[in-house]
Amino acid sequence: MAPKIKKAIQDFLENLTERDFKKFCQALVDRSEKPRIATSRVEGKDFLDVTNVIVITFGEAEALDVVIELLAECKINAADLESKTRKRPKVFLDNGDPALPRTSSGELETEPSQEARKIVADQKQAKASGNGGNVKKPEEVEADAKAHVRAEGGDPSSEWLVLSRFIIQFGKYKGQTFKWLLENHVGYAVYVAATHQDERKWNREDQSPLMVHKDFLTQYSIAYAEVLKEVKLYPAGGQPSTASSSRPAQGKQKTSWKKKSFTPYNRY
Repeated sequence: MAPKIKKAIQDFLENLTERDFKKFCQALVDRSEKPRIATSRVEGKDFLDVTNVIVITFGEAEALDVVIELLAECKINAADLESKTRKRPKVFLDNGDPALPRTSSGELETEPSQEARKIVADQKQAKASGNGGNVKKPEEVEADAKAHVRAEGGDPSSEWLVLSRFIIQFGKYKGQTFKWLLENHVGYAVYVAATHQDERKWNREDQSPLMVHKDFLTQYSIAYAEVLKEVKLYPAGGQPSTASSSRPAQGKQKTSWKKKSFTPYNRY
């Protein structure tokens, strides 16, 4: 805990009325959670002594939380103490859109990043060791993505943000998120989307976890105009084109098969 936290607690307790200070000390010794503080350690002590007892007993990391919790229990306004010690939460600005990679000329980069190349090498080693695994069900992938968003401080009700955190269940980038893929190897996303769309033309009824998962990855990938353009130019049995546009397009591309907003488990 930074020194200013201890000083802030001292200053706050010093400014309490005698009655409120006694209430706080009583709440402190009555606290049921361990570690407990004996009455003798605070009885007759001043704000400096009580602050030292709190910091020594609970440790620097928890001292402030304990004090604020007890002040609330005593119905003592702790807003001033919180405003001086609590950091403002970071604003979560991610809406699920990837930062598409660019070449030096500003065009869409379809080649893998250095991070992607390392992932491929790691995946090959894992495969050689027999480290495979089954494809999770769509609802499991979605649940994991929502947990991922919550852990980052995002809004799990944001469907596109959740979709961006879906974990790839197959191939050389298994274990990475959809967003990561579009930021690190657009060419592979193009390959998956193009070949999956062709497969869906002949196999529209397959609702296996893998096929559904590729539905989602394709939906996410071709929502972006530049990626969609690469998918359309993808040659059958060939490699993604890298000369599809002279200037990069911006934003998401609304496609005829995609509904206006993402709803889990939508189909073509």
